[in-house]
Amino acid sequence: MANRLSSLISSSGNSAGAQDPIAPNTVVRYIKLGESGSWERECLAKGLIRFGFGSSTAERFPLCTTGKWEALTASFIHEGKDKGTATRFTNETRHFFEDNGSILWITFMGECLHWGLLDGSPAVCHEDGQGVYRRVRNGWKATDVLGQPLTKDRLSGSLTKLAAYRGTSCSVDVAKYAIRRINGKKSPAVERAMTAAQEMRASIRELMELLGWQDFEMLVDLVFSTSGWRRQGTVGKTQKTLDLDLVLPSTDERVFVQVKSRTTSAELAQYVGGLDDLGPYSRMFYVYHSGEAQTTDERVVVIGPEKLAEMVFDAGLANWLIRKVS
Repeated sequence: MANRLSSLISSSGNSAGAQDPIAPNTVVRYIKLGESGSWERECLAKGLIRFGFGSSTAERFPLCTTGKWEALTASFIHEGKDKGTATRFTNETRHFFEDNGSILWITFMGECLHWGLLDGSPAVCHEDGQGVYRRVRNGWKATDVLGQPLTKDRLSGSLTKLAAYRGTSCSVDVAKYAIRRINGKKSPAVERAMTAAQEMRASIRELMELLGWQDFEMLVDLVFSTSGWRRQGTVGKTQKTLDLDLVLPSTDERVFVQVKSRTTSAELAQYVGGLDDLGPYSRMFYVYHSGEAQTTDERVVVIGPEKLAEMVFDAGLANWLIRKVS
């Protein structure tokens, strides 16, 4: 996908580097597709950017297509706009009509950032009489060049704040960040943090193997409790197949957890074979830090060392673990 997009952007006349499908000097503009997003569905389905400001009227459309921008400003003033507002409307309109495919247009639809470049074809009056439209080359995209989704929860607030912009179009003050994210790149600080987090999770896996069985059960108990689960009974020494009896207060779901330091799929199969009726429990968690275990039983959720290490890290229990094995 990256190679296809690299060819796509390069054909627009930008001097994009081999590793950057979108050049760092690309102009980036945010655009709102209709009042309250009323044009979003059509634009996404047909690969369009729609633009209003009365640009399709018999008076203004010729002014826009022939570049008579002073006359366009005058028309806004004649309509009752002050000079500052009229100038802003004209500038936004000019960006849209004069774009030769070098502007990176972005917008938010739902929880995703969408982006695209115009294909160079001229603006056309929309059949509903509300403004004009131009076509986005190969349609809007909601992923970076590596195919990763550009959802709001993965983007900086400095960019997602544009979703609340009340105007029609504006320049993006964090253009370099937007370009970097669309190119599938992260800032050096984020890259360092991700590497450090990956190394920490790997260390957590090794440290868990040093825990005694009682401390390991306590760690598992702490992981679940930080996720909102409440223990109903004493850790261990309850039933042969039950180490933790948990309930989730928000839903009243009740589960039980079997904790194993080292295990195998054969051992898990023995536990599953003895389940029969789960009784008051909706499912079983089977948690271990060494070995391997798999099952096709939908009532059982298996949490192995990689997933558990991630849960320990996310729960902020790394320091607790380090102290226990020091």
